[in-house]
Amino acid sequence: MSNFNNNLFKRLKLNHAYGQLIALIFVPITILAAVGSVLVLIETSNSAKSEQKFAANAILSRYKNTAEDLVRLLDTSPNEKDRARSILQNVFNEKNLVAVKILDEQQRHLISLGYQSESKWPVLPLKTLAFGPIPNKTNSIYGIALQSHKGQKRWLVIQLDNQPLAISQYRVFIVLITTGLLTLLLLLLCLNFYSRRWIAPMYEIRMQLQRLNADTLDQHMVINSTGELRLLQRDIANVVKRLHFSFLELKEHTEQTEDDLRRTLDTLEVQNITYKQARDQAISSNQAKSVFLANISHELRTPLNSIDGFIHLLLRQDNLSNDQRLYLQTIRKSSAHLLALINDVLDFSKIDAGKLELETAPFDLEEAIFDVMDMLSPLAAQKHIDMAFYFADTVPKHVVGDALRFKQVLTNLISNAIKFTPDGEIIVRARMEHDDIGQCLLHFSVQDSGIGLSGTDRKRLFESFSQGDASVTRQFGGTGLGLAISKQLVSLMHGQIGFEDNQERAPTEKGSTFWFTAMFKVEDEEFTQPQFENMHVVSYLAHPATANVLRHYLENYGVRHTECQSILDLFSRLNALKLNSEQSWVIVDHSGDTEALLREIRGRYEGHLAVYGYQMTLDLNMLNEYKARPLYQPLSRTALIQLLENQPIFEAEQHDDFKALNLHVLAVDDHLPNLIVLEALLGEINVKTTKAQSGQEALHIIQDRIQQGLEPFDLIFMDIQMPVMSGIDTTRAIRSLESTVDNMRMPIIALTAHALADEKEKLLKVGMDDYVTKPIQMEQIIHILTHWSSNQFISPVTTQEKVSRIESLDSSILDWKQCVQLAANKEDLAQDLLKMLVDSFPTELSEIEQLIEMEDFPQLEHVLHRLYGATRYVGTPKLQQATGEFEHFLSILRKERRKADDQFIQETLQRLEQLKIVIHEVELAAKQIFN
Repeated sequence: MSNFNNNLFKRLKLNHAYGQLIALIFVPITILAAVGSVLVLIETSNSAKSEQKFAANAILSRYKNTAEDLVRLLDTSPNEKDRARSILQNVFNEKNLVAVKILDEQQRHLISLGYQSESKWPVLPLKTLAFGPIPNKTNSIYGIALQSHKGQKRWLVIQLDNQPLAISQYRVFIVLITTGLLTLLLLLLCLNFYSRRWIAPMYEIRMQLQRLNADTLDQHMVINSTGELRLLQRDIANVVKRLHFSFLELKEHTEQTEDDLRRTLDTLEVQNITYKQARDQAISSNQAKSVFLANISHELRTPLNSIDGFIHLLLRQDNLSNDQRLYLQTIRKSSAHLLALINDVLDFSKIDAGKLELETAPFDLEEAIFDVMDMLSPLAAQKHIDMAFYFADTVPKHVVGDALRFKQVLTNLISNAIKFTPDGEIIVRARMEHDDIGQCLLHFSVQDSGIGLSGTDRKRLFESFSQGDASVTRQFGGTGLGLAISKQLVSLMHGQIGFEDNQERAPTEKGSTFWFTAMFKVEDEEFTQPQFENMHVVSYLAHPATANVLRHYLENYGVRHTECQSILDLFSRLNALKLNSEQSWVIVDHSGDTEALLREIRGRYEGHLAVYGYQMTLDLNMLNEYKARPLYQPLSRTALIQLLENQPIFEAEQHDDFKALNLHVLAVDDHLPNLIVLEALLGEINVKTTKAQSGQEALHIIQDRIQQGLEPFDLIFMDIQMPVMSGIDTTRAIRSLESTVDNMRMPIIALTAHALADEKEKLLKVGMDDYVTKPIQMEQIIHILTHWSSNQFISPVTTQEKVSRIESLDSSILDWKQCVQLAANKEDLAQDLLKMLVDSFPTELSEIEQLIEMEDFPQLEHVLHRLYGATRYVGTPKLQQATGEFEHFLSILRKERRKADDQFIQETLQRLEQLKIVIHEVELAAKQIFN
């Protein structure tokens, strides 16, 4: 309605002064004059008719007696009509009388005189005493009943002329027209005065203001108005003068500011030179720090690689006693803990430089949590701290993420809990926070019963190199980097980290609870829960949390479970129950005199028996003596299932055998223990190894094999940091040597202890094929050999081939440089983004076709907007333009609020075909990048 009013105002020009004057004065006066004229005409007409009726009644009253006498005369002497007419002729002395009649009951004319007296009159209402006016052409008829004579009624009827009435109306109409014209003339005179007095000066003021600009502010304004407009014009002139003075001041101030700015820029230029020198010094210092970290990383990891390798070799020996195997596993856990401390320092440097990136790979989440707790269990055992681990049923067992960084965060939180807990318990929980399609947000918490945190300590908790108070470092040790690194890692996992004071939740509890959330991708998996319906378990565990976990697991497995409240309760139940030795288990806690406990149990029960406790506190020889199995703390579902299925505790690791491939590997490392470990590990899987302790020795070995015509090595493990000739220089020399021999290219695997980011990309650029960090594990070796010794192995594309292939691409279809720029100059991320876009094409096209078929164009616009948004993060200019134009075309339908006709649908289908062609071109170009 408002739009209609605005359009009407514009068309009638009612937004101007003249239009408003006409609308507000002329129109109301015209309406009032028209209504008044109609009312005057009606009233004058009614008045004239009333006057005529009054005159007619007067005539009828005056001649009523005469007419009655004439009627009696005619009744007595019918031949006296002429005399009666002559007597009645005197009636015509009345004004405007046209005709007169005396009628009987049948409206027959007894006497008729005057104009049209013999013509046919309308039917008269003779039943009334008086009637009229009755229209008859241009006249009006009136009548009155006469006194009856001899029982017969007579009426005197007259006909008056209406012409005087019409003349009086015409006179009134002429007077009204004359009055209206005089009023209009007066209004026009007033309008002229109004326009000269108000409107013309206003237009003149507008013209003066329109001519004003920065250069004409000082010009004099002519004041020729009167009254209030003169005052307004004078005020405008004063404002213009003030604006002119303000403009002059502003101009002067601007010039002064420009001078000050020029002087400031000169000063900043000098400061920039100083800052550049300081930045160069900082970069030099940072490079020195990076070199130092690389060197210290190599020096620390190299001996750890030897320690871990020899431990692995010893653990594979079959003649080890249980004590020896326990000692080796403890050493291995300690070395892993030492490696975690080293990673803290190195990771802090990565985070500080903003170069830490997370890897993505599937891993067993439950096993990862248990590995961390098992690694730290010796520390908890020394302080007699109970540990329990609760894994909720809704949490997926296998997820996709960075297992190493997840373990690192969990290791920091659990090791801190052990460190600051003198005695008591530590409970680790994992539960589902939020579940979505393809990914989930998991919540992990570590609850301890330790010393807790004060209000001051909480503020500095996640800061670098900070601990609770000054005495913490001396009393408990540590670098103070764990929580700071954990906070950064959790942020990279799209989660949060925090803590709670247990006393705030329950006043009787001690310690604190640290928690963090992390986002993981989830793969579809079918997990079959094992069932032991015929199994019966009798347990006594002193730790309530562990007892709850055991109860929960056994309920899920369908086990009939009897939970004892004390040792005496256990003994009484063993005496009362007849347990099947093959389908029953007794699980007891390791506390007090274990040997006496086992002796008492064996006196009552001969079936399966398990003792729950820490690995380093259980005496395996004593357990073997009483035919009992260890169940290590913390309790895990895997260990519980192995126990119920009575599987062996220690099983020799089985690895793939590469004997059939007859592989020959060259290992290059300046540290002899590492070469011995690598040779032993490769020997276990039947891979022949040739050792070289320097880059020069490796080149001599390769040259000798070429001269002797022997087959090249199937793989080369190359240490990076070596004296005289580094691994990078050696790799370049080997690639140069290979160029002299046809069809010769040996895969070179970087074996390095460097821990700084971008290392892999640098190594691949110098000619290496893959990257492995120390300490190297058997799983890594098997993965490398499997990948690079496959029969389907195809020589990797050289850097020159890759560059030429990228340059051959049409930049309008796929601009790889733009892809890398949009991915923060990270090629791996750019390739991942491109792959995600290409993988989404089938789904997007299918949905678009369905929406077009359903004619759901609003949703189709939303889908195209989503696809257009995805193209903005990948260098696909042509696809971005096609989706953007398609989306804009659909938005017209929504903005104009109209329905889709056949032409619109046909053009939509044409644009869909064009979009399919562009998508196909992008897919073909992307294959060049992926290959």
